[in-house]
Amino acid sequence: MEVPFINELPITDIPFEYVVFKPLKEIRPEQESPSVIIFLGNMDQVSALTILANYHRKTNDNVIFPYCAGCMSIVLYPLSEAGSENPKAVLGLNDISARVYLKRLLKDDVMSFAVPYQLFCEMEENVAGSFLDCGPWKELTGME
Repeated sequence: MEVPFINELPITDIPFEYVVFKPLKEIRPEQESPSVIIFLGNMDQVSALTILANYHRKTNDNVIFPYCAGCMSIVLYPLSEAGSENPKAVLGLNDISARVYLKRLLKDDVMSFAVPYQLFCEMEENVAGSFLDCGPWKELTGME
């Protein structure tokens, strides 16, 4: 049985022997440059990240939510987007088998939000003075 979407996957050759996952705080900018930043968050956190990903852009379609396996949503699609002129964030872990595993490890409402590093830097520049300092976000997160 042919599965049509397989032919459309953004297959990316990685010119390295290994792909390393580690906390952002362990990145040494003078020695390495991350390709993708991956967040795990609840719906409120994902909403905030979605706003930040669109906050400074001319369009409001800077987050994609592809139908794919969990690993594809945190690695394959974001790496492909990292090579784009205007990279998009990738909302993921919507794969049912990944959801079953996540439910055992974390909580029901956890999703991934993978951001090409260029977009992450743009988002980070817009944090100060953004909606994150305003009433609705503080009320939503209980920081009020």
